Amino acid sequence: MGRGLFDRFPLLLDADGLDERQRREVLRELFDFRPYLMANAALTLVIIQVFLSGAAQEAMFCGLLVALGTIMRIAVTRFYQGKDKADDVSRCAKAFALMCLVVAILWGVTGAVLYRVADDSMRIAVVGIGCVLVQAVTLRTYMAPAPTMAQVAILIAFHAAAIVYDGLYVLIPVCVLYTLFQGMCILALGRVRVRQMRAERETLRLLDELQFTNAELTRANLRLADSALSDPLTGVGNRRRFDEALTTMVPAAMRNGRPLSLLLVDVDHFKRFNDAHGHIAGDEALRRVADQLRAIAGGPDHVVARFGGEEFAVLLAGVDEAGACSLAGQIMTAIGDPALERPLTVSIGVATARGPSGAVELVSEADRALYAAKRAGRNRAICGSDLDRGDLDAASSGHPLAADRISA
Repeated sequence: MGRGLFDRFPLLLDADGLDERQRREVLRELFDFRPYLMANAALTLVIIQVFLSGAAQEAMFCGLLVALGTIMRIAVTRFYQGKDKADDVSRCAKAFALMCLVVAILWGVTGAVLYRVADDSMRIAVVGIGCVLVQAVTLRTYMAPAPTMAQVAILIAFHAAAIVYDGLYVLIPVCVLYTLFQGMCILALGRVRVRQMRAERETLRLLDELQFTNAELTRANLRLADSALSDPLTGVGNRRRFDEALTTMVPAAMRNGRPLSLLLVDVDHFKRFNDAHGHIAGDEALRRVADQLRAIAGGPDHVVARFGGEEFAVLLAGVDEAGACSLAGQIMTAIGDPALERPLTVSIGVATARGPSGAVELVSEADRALYAAKRAGRNRAICGSDLDRGDLDAASSGHPLAADRISA
């Protein structure tokens, strides 16, 4: 029975179930001395009135008790705040319980003395303040049921003794019922607060799970978006990635006054390569070309994409025609390395956006340069400007002018 009663009135309600934030919040409420100062201010007013009525010694004694309780209350709170004792829940709960007992005795003695020496009108005020103190204790410190109930019982007992001393025995059952009523209030308030804190913890847990789920969903969406814009065979961007990049990079280049170059790279005689070595070797060849493009022309402002079939596109933001032609020469050299087991060659068309030319004009110029390189014998790169200066005729007749100038 006793153990069951202690379970109902522990030193600190749900101490094991509190998380760190809730534990500090409850202890901060329990050790907050400001409501105690307000209660003592009300007691002080009664003490002053009793002093003025002629009971000076009793009033001074009660004032001393109130001052002693105030100093102790503030000192204990400052000590635990200054030493950061909040982590030791058991020690804090025991300290609070001891403090409650001392405060209850000081308040109880003060109330009993004031009741004995006050006149009839002031006795009503003393009893009223006593009831207010009991209610204040119940409403503010119900998270510590055992200390709170002990404090309530001591306060009522001292007042009851003073009242019974006057022969009002009928008030004894009233005091007992009042004590039981306060106990029920303490338990009810505690249950509500515990449910609230558990709901808070559950809400925080669900929010953490939701954040984790959202993060996973975001990562999945990014992977899906990346997959939707990537070529599954080579790992570089696909045609959709190229189209999206082109529609944003061309206006940006015009807006910022920076050059934008495009390389269209086509693997020479790829069908013949597939027929000779098989489709698996052909797939590996395309991956090798993509890796070389990524290694040579990849960068934060560059986009490498598979344009279609054995054709690739490279967008080079901030690279002028000379720089693009130089990169084209490096690509041809790397891919056409004769030391490779199955060497390949590529034809490259190079175009650079000039003036207000748009995306369509840029792709069209690179496409014309690529087909010019093919007609000129493949395994070479031709720049768009060559189409306007007649170099194409030299290249078409087998003259290596364009390729030599690029390699240089």
